Formats: sequence, C-alpha cells, structure tokens
Amino acid sequence: MSLSRKRRKALERLKGTAEDLWVDQQAVLDRANAILREAGKQASYLADEEVKPRVKSAVDTGAVALSKRAADVKVAGETVKHRFTTEVLPALAGTIGSAAAVLQASNNPEFVKQAGAKVSKASKALQPAPKPSAGSKVGLVFVISLGVVTAVGLGYALWQTFRADDELWIADEDPEPETSPES
Repeated sequence: MSLSRKRRKALERLKGTAEDLWVDQQAVLDRANAILREAGKQASYLADEEVKPRVKSAVDTGAVALSKRAADVKVAGETVKHRFTTEVLPALAGTIGSAAAVLQASNNPEFVKQAGAKVSKASKALQPAPKPSAGSKVGLVFVISLGVVTAVGLGYALWQTFRADDELWIADEDPEPETSPES
C-alpha cells in the first residue's frame, strides 16, 4: 500500500508521540512503585513503634489479670473445700451418729423402761388427772428426738456453709489507668 508523503510524516509523528507516551508511562509506574514501597516501609515502622507495643501491653495486662483471677478462684475453691470437709461433713456425721445412737438406744430394753418411766412421770406431772395409758410412748419420744437432732444438725451445717466469711471474698482492685504515648 502506498501512502502519501504527508500521511507518512503524520504517522511518523504519531509513532514518536506514542513512544514518548510509553516512556512517560513507564516512568510514572516506576515512581508509583517506589512510593508504594516507601509507604509499606513506613507502615511497618509505624506498626513496630506504635501498634505492637499497645497490643502487647493489652495482651500482657489481660493475661496477668486472667491469671490473677484464676489464682483467686483456685484459692476460693480450696477454702470452700477445706471448710466443707472440716466443718460441714463432721457436723453432718455427728448428726447422723446421734440419730443412730438414739435408734440403737431405743432398741435397748432398759432404755425403753427408763424412757417409759420418764414419759409417765412427765405426763403425770403435766396432767392433773392420770389417764389410762393406751401404750408405750417410746416411739413418739424416739421420733421427736430424732427430728430435733436432725433439725439441729442440718441447721448447724447450713449455717456453717452459708455464713458470711470475709476470707472467702476477694476485693476487686481498681484497674491501672492507661498511659497514652505522646506523639
């Protein structure tokens, strides 16, 4: 294809302009890459100088507080366990032992005679006119004694378990104020 001289010159100028534009675009891209690399370096420095210390401080403070709370909970649990084994269980065992002793004594014929005699004396003292006895009141005495001993023992065990004890409570500490680094 044959082009006129005028068209050839216009195409040559266009080709030169396109090459100049290409060179300019390469320079702009190189400059943009250099700026991005510098921005990345500055972001890394900022993270190392500002963000990492704050995050580390927050994590350390949280870890210390968590470990302190865990230690406090462990101490409180051990105290409760100690109190339960040294106060509640012995009281409960004593109550059960007393009830068993009353039950064992009620099976003893001599106890039955003595209890019957005491019940009859008490009933004679309280009542103006003696009524004919319909039967032995040993069962009633046994049931009342067992109920009283059980109620007292359970009351004591509950009182020991739920009483306000200052050693079991751990006071909250005020959090330390955060210090902000000056820019």
